[in-house]
Amino acid sequence: MKSESLLRLIAIGLLFTNFAIAQQKTHLGDNAALRYWAAFSEMQDSGITPEQANELSLILKGTAAYRDLSYKKLLEANIPALTVMARGTAIPICDWGLDYGLGPQTPVEYARKSLELGRLNVLYAFHLSLAGDKEGTARTLIAGVRFSRDVAAGGSLFATIVAKDLLVNHFNAIEGLVHLQALSAAQRSELQKEIAQLGPAGLDWRMAMKYEFGALNRPEWQKAAQNIRPTYMAALNDQSMLPDLQVKIAKTPPELQQAIPSPKRVLEEKQDFIDQLQHIRQVLQ
Repeated sequence: MKSESLLRLIAIGLLFTNFAIAQQKTHLGDNAALRYWAAFSEMQDSGITPEQANELSLILKGTAAYRDLSYKKLLEANIPALTVMARGTAIPICDWGLDYGLGPQTPVEYARKSLELGRLNVLYAFHLSLAGDKEGTARTLIAGVRFSRDVAAGGSLFATIVAKDLLVNHFNAIEGLVHLQALSAAQRSELQKEIAQLGPAGLDWRMAMKYEFGALNRPEWQKAAQNIRPTYMAALNDQSMLPDLQVKIAKTPPELQQAIPSPKRVLEEKQDFIDQLQHIRQVLQ
């Protein structure tokens, strides 16, 4: 009887162990961030010249035409990275696993890599459009919107601004392609639905600032930072509170003043993105 009980206990233990391992594997496999890290490892630098960098900036702003000959080699080298990234956007969960207990030393390299990869994705959409691949173009733009949104997931203000810039880059590309009639009505509808999922504000600026204040963890800053935080959070939804917030920040130690992101700048970034979001929705109507 004792041996039977022992075997039964071992069997139950193995069952729970296997279940825990299965849960862990499911969690890891269902994290888009892991795919994005894999995509970063596939990225290749083909040595863009300063002239190309300036031209690229204008293309992303939508003020210069894309020239496939200038970027074809770069894109071909990065198709594996873009493919892995696109596959990652099909996963609904994105957790970058950041440790904000590190304060100002919290790594942000993933956001810089995301900026590079997201910009490559915009160029790839133009490349596919010139090749006459409308379906591929729309698919690439949708993946880019999803990826850009994920960059801000659980991230700092820096990551949120990177996400905003990437989304605007994709919006500019969408608008240009719509004007060129390079997307069908059905493809515009798909993009419209995808952008609708961003909601009215598109990005969670309050969450970004929550992480920023969490990083202000020096003992001598904590009391002053905790005093400012409620007013800062309220000002994100009510700009009339900005003067009071600025007065409070001005009374803190100089080092802390420099560490707290400018509320005026944050509000400008937030409003600019809301305007950009409304504009692209009108374009796609």
